[in-house]
Amino acid sequence: MLESLFGQLRCHQRRVSGRKSTRELRDFGQYQVLFLAESEEEVLAQIRQVSLEEYRENRRRLEEAEAPRRLLHRLHRDPLRTMRDLVEQHAARRAALTSTADEPPPQPGDT
Repeated sequence: MLESLFGQLRCHQRRVSGRKSTRELRDFGQYQVLFLAESEEEVLAQIRQVSLEEYRENRRRLEEAEAPRRLLHRLHRDPLRTMRDLVEQHAARRAALTSTADEPPPQPGDT
């Protein structure tokens, strides 16, 4: 039901704005849902139908999808700090990879 509701909102957003993009809906869609619902309890009842595991999985996928946009935003706002953070992340991952590569593989019977 929520997917259908957001699909209707996207269609309406395209028709009203005349644009193909529905970026505004991504940023403010949750508020539009509140305005369309009869009450807050109605929205809560619809949200409660979704299992916690499914919600967490969707949140994780949303975070992954938003990561490139956040990186570009940070890069635009503060390029030096962003590049410094990326270099530090690279150094940490490289150190972690070399430390695991130096360890001998576990022998059968080791616990």
